[in-house]
Amino acid sequence: MEYQQPPPPPGGQGPKARPTGVTILAVLYIIQGLVYITMPVMFTAIMPFEIFPEVGIVCWAVFGIIALLYFVIAFGLWKGMGWARMVAIIFAIIGLLGFPIGTIISIVILVYLFKDDVKAYFE
Repeated sequence: MEYQQPPPPPGGQGPKARPTGVTILAVLYIIQGLVYITMPVMFTAIMPFEIFPEVGIVCWAVFGIIALLYFVIAFGLWKGMGWARMVAIIFAIIGLLGFPIGTIISIVILVYLFKDDVKAYFE
């Protein structure tokens, strides 16, 4: 019996291979989200929130929301969702203000996200 390759799914060539750089970018967003989760712990160690408990609650809420945002973006990048690429581009544009290291990293990310194969992955 001869092996026959299954037909491609209707409407396309099948799942697109994720570019390695997108995987790296998604993992970096996860790491950044983890950093934002730990920031309130560090602030609690530095500043005792017993004096102003409202500050502690706001700190945990703000950093928790930011961490969640980074995790959602990482998921979108991992799955090839177009909105995640656009949000990553916006974040990289904002990152241009972090002179000099943030500027260099953001330029690399922007150049990468505008490569044809990367744009094709998100379409």
